[in-house]
Amino acid sequence: MSVSSWEPDPTGRHQYRWWDGEEWTDQVADDGVQTTDPVTSSEASLPEGTLPSTLGPAPNDPIVHNDPDTPDPMSMLSARGKRFGAFLLEIPLAAVTLGIGYLIWALIVYSQGQTPAKQLLKMRVVNLDERRAAGWSSMFLREWILKAAIPIGLNLISVGIVGTLWILVGGIMVLVNDRHRALWDRALKTVVIDDPDDSYKPHPYSRDRLWEQ
Repeated sequence: MSVSSWEPDPTGRHQYRWWDGEEWTDQVADDGVQTTDPVTSSEASLPEGTLPSTLGPAPNDPIVHNDPDTPDPMSMLSARGKRFGAFLLEIPLAAVTLGIGYLIWALIVYSQGQTPAKQLLKMRVVNLDERRAAGWSSMFLREWILKAAIPIGLNLISVGIVGTLWILVGGIMVLVNDRHRALWDRALKTVVIDDPDDSYKPHPYSRDRLWEQ
């Protein structure tokens, strides 16, 4: 059964048009701004997933891979020192926000491929294969499983030795890897970039705002 969602406008006149689950509506969006643009009966009945008739896929849609106008993430890699600084910054941020505030903040910005510290420092986690910001599920896996749950579990088994080594090795890899990738980055095929211009910021109407396809 089809569900309602923002989709690339099949008429080619706008970036996105609202699909109500059965047909296209008059609601459209361009760069996050919603307006209306009536569709004809023939346009309204176009099947979901129809490509725009006069334009290519919306330029800001992160579903589109290898957009030639988007900078190569390898040219935007965050410096090793900055990555270490971001890691340390998470600690006082968690303390200042009393933990709960940090958790809420983190769960919100994960959908942008960021953590609270990375958001403040204009950094972003990007999937190399797909050339788009890591989605919410990847960020949760990165931060809570690979960087937290696994080390904690290993420490419980080994009385605080193996889990600590996991973190140390993961961090050292940032220093020795030519892509500045930690162990969890290699596992998820991600890199951390400086993104002050939001070149890799996901579009607010993408269907993968929370979960990657």
